[in-house]
Amino acid sequence: MSLNLLSSTVLLFLLGTIGWKLFDRIHVPAPDMLGALFMASIVSVCGYSRSFPDATVTFLSKLVLGCYLGLMVDRTTLQQLRKIILPAILVSVWMLALSLVCGFLLFHVSDLPLETALLGSTAGGIAEMAMLGLTFHADTVTITILQLFRVVLFLVLMPFLARLLTDSPGKMGKNTQMVKGLQNPMPHRMSAPWDRKLLLVFIAFFGGALGKGIGIPAGDLLGSMFAVGAANVFVQGFPGVPSMLRVFARIGLGISMARDFTPETLERLKSLAVPIIVLGVVMILSGVLLSWLLYRITGWDIGTCLLVSSPAGLTQMSVIADEVGANPLIVSVLHTARLLSIVIILPFIFNILIVSRSLVV
Repeated sequence: MSLNLLSSTVLLFLLGTIGWKLFDRIHVPAPDMLGALFMASIVSVCGYSRSFPDATVTFLSKLVLGCYLGLMVDRTTLQQLRKIILPAILVSVWMLALSLVCGFLLFHVSDLPLETALLGSTAGGIAEMAMLGLTFHADTVTITILQLFRVVLFLVLMPFLARLLTDSPGKMGKNTQMVKGLQNPMPHRMSAPWDRKLLLVFIAFFGGALGKGIGIPAGDLLGSMFAVGAANVFVQGFPGVPSMLRVFARIGLGISMARDFTPETLERLKSLAVPIIVLGVVMILSGVLLSWLLYRITGWDIGTCLLVSSPAGLTQMSVIADEVGANPLIVSVLHTARLLSIVIILPFIFNILIVSRSLVV
């Protein structure tokens, strides 16, 4: 790492830490990630160039958070997985339908081509939808902006609502630790033998690298989570993930997310203001309705249901769930189902729709 890159990275982490402390003081949910995102976005929007190892920091951060989530899985949790099959199917089908509805709605209220409208309004990952945009010869810049707006909207709005309702168990829901479905186990001890610590690091790294290598959505996070979870079922004595390590992993994610905020991004947002507002209102109403259905079907606390129903990033929603007292394991698993269903199924549906329309025209 060059001296310039090192100094820039340290400066951004310092800014991210200041953002974390500031947001924590004013009681913003997930203050480390959102505070770092806010501070780094100011730097990007102001046009200051920055050197930052985005890929490396994002990968390591997701390994840390995936390891943390994986340690929540034990033999009892594994037996309870069957209880969330129905919610997973509901979330996947709902998000597939929402993506199609929003795509055609955006197509009709804007001058965007069908390909761009469909991919820009899909409840999938930013990078995955941008790559599909290249496949369908769509406007990848507009797709990225629309996807970025959706993620930021739910990152900002839903945590406040989830915290408000999760902190009011007398009004709605149950205590998250006793939620029906996957229950958070007792935290692991820090004082574990060195061989267990090194084994945990190796498993997390191997799982994350494998998941990323085979190209599954959020493969580094999910690979680490599933590998550590599988190991935790059979091997005893793993240590917990230190809280400060999780904080800096979330700060790193916030800084990396800010790379998409540029002066050009803000200019493009102005021209898409009306379609974006329409899209945002529809998605918010859809998320609230889906969370209500999940609450009635499963009996989970409303905070968990809201975060499961928010079509934002898998990693970010899992982080926020842990911060606001919802169940991060449920949120992670159901967002995995959402992403996989969208990435696997929607490209085929889009291809049929786009080809059919071109034949009609």
